[in-house]
Amino acid sequence: MTSQPSKGMYVCTLGTGGGPIVSASRAGTSTAVRVDGAVYLFDCGMGSIRNYRDHADWGELRGIFLTHHHSDHIYDLGSYMVTGWEVPGESFARPIEVHGPDSPIRRPAMSHDCGSSSEQDFVGPAMTSTVEIVDALLDRVFASDIAIRMADEGRSDPHDWIQPRNIEIPESAGAHPVDCRHPEMDPFIVYEDELVSISAILVDHRLCFPAFGFRIDSEYGSVVISGDTAVSRNLERLASDVDLLVHEVMDLPGILRTFPDGPTRDGIEAHLRESHTSYTEVGKVARRANAKSLVLNHVVPNTPGAADLTTMRSTAACDFGGQVVIAEDNDVFEVRTDSMTSLTGPSISSEQVVQPV
Repeated sequence: MTSQPSKGMYVCTLGTGGGPIVSASRAGTSTAVRVDGAVYLFDCGMGSIRNYRDHADWGELRGIFLTHHHSDHIYDLGSYMVTGWEVPGESFARPIEVHGPDSPIRRPAMSHDCGSSSEQDFVGPAMTSTVEIVDALLDRVFASDIAIRMADEGRSDPHDWIQPRNIEIPESAGAHPVDCRHPEMDPFIVYEDELVSISAILVDHRLCFPAFGFRIDSEYGSVVISGDTAVSRNLERLASDVDLLVHEVMDLPGILRTFPDGPTRDGIEAHLRESHTSYTEVGKVARRANAKSLVLNHVVPNTPGAADLTTMRSTAACDFGGQVVIAEDNDVFEVRTDSMTSLTGPSISSEQVVQPV
């Protein structure tokens, strides 16, 4: 692991690719926020665990926060949980909380947004909660490995170290998995310790309910991680006056060029249009939120050369009027209330827009 600062607030983009696609250039989406040596992990995309160890050790990890349960956001969850479990010199220093969506009381079906009267249920596998996913990984997927290591090496029960928590949406929000998946609401706190306060809000990710954006506030500044979302008034509220907004971005023509024609492509196109944010809109989101800096993440398409990164960044920068960076894996940004500085690239200031390269 490279040497990390002991004080301050830093954002490490462990994985910057979006979608369940294996990319030669980007790991799956995952972001670590470091505050005074404590690490908070947001999503666990494919391959991100290798990058985690370049920025933090297991003893620094305090919590994992899942924006939603799409596979590209939880592929490495089991790896994060069992790799830090009582390995000499590579162990959690305290129980790790895993916060994420609860299972909806009803499975979602295609319907309109708030106000829809649709009552059709989705036909397919039952959706699960974060607690159920964690328990399934520990008690079924990795059960043989865990049982053998407990007997052979004298390890304690991993449940003592991994503590899953389903995020409870306030009843006052009036959310519903079919009829009102992302009602206008206020952010609500899901985690606090002596270093950070982490808030969540529902965002618009089409049929995926619940889907959250997260805000991390510390004495040094604030960060918002959008998760996967279409343009969302809730996300803009969460990101009001934030120091650093980490927001997903999509080049829709670019990703569509990678798919052959056919019914499956048509379904994916509808999903992409209605549940993600185009580079033609993301700068406006940051401007309306009055964010100080914008980092584009969860890049779609995520394969080398498929997205027009130059146009993405220049368009977003023009619409935002502030600093815009397209994140690469292992970028590190220092967050302060007066500015945001990239430790792996050009300095970032709210007074200057980075020019496309």
